[in-house]
Amino acid sequence: MGKKKKKKPNTPRAKRMNRQGRLQSAVSWLKKYNGKQYIRGYSKHYGVDTGTAIVELRMLGISLSDEVVRRALASAAASLKARKDRKKKRQLRLQEQEPFSRLESDETFAVIVGYTNWGFPYGITWEEMELFADRDSLYNTVPPQTPLQYYTSVDEKGRPYVDEREAEEVPFDFETFIQYFAELA
Repeated sequence: MGKKKKKKPNTPRAKRMNRQGRLQSAVSWLKKYNGKQYIRGYSKHYGVDTGTAIVELRMLGISLSDEVVRRALASAAASLKARKDRKKKRQLRLQEQEPFSRLESDETFAVIVGYTNWGFPYGITWEEMELFADRDSLYNTVPPQTPLQYYTSVDEKGRPYVDEREAEEVPFDFETFIQYFAELA
């Protein structure tokens, strides 16, 4: 059998160098570099951050004005802030989608809210879902709302409450229902 080939690294050599190697390599790189933004070019070529690029360029004898350094550092801080904002926005978007992504369904249930101790699913059936989807039929089943009812009875401790016989039926909000059970799951 022949020798096993050594795997070549995918990362470019310039980005795998330590400081000593970068400083030796940078002498020839600076001669070939045609750009005006030394800090940005150095940090991209060698895969270092802006602060490291500034320090190493000064070690190489490149004169950098305070204004150029200040702008480079401000640009790096702004890009870091933008990256963090994008990450936070992406996490919020995923959290908003998460409650609905965990909901299950099968041929009997449109939404499986949970399972009994014996493993039987419970939730909203497809027939119930059709009733909820048809808003007209849903609102036809709920009696019209009456003006605000005042407390009609007092319990043994003197606290007012509305008798169940006289309680008003509240219209059903499907989205609130789903979010409530998604939080429980």
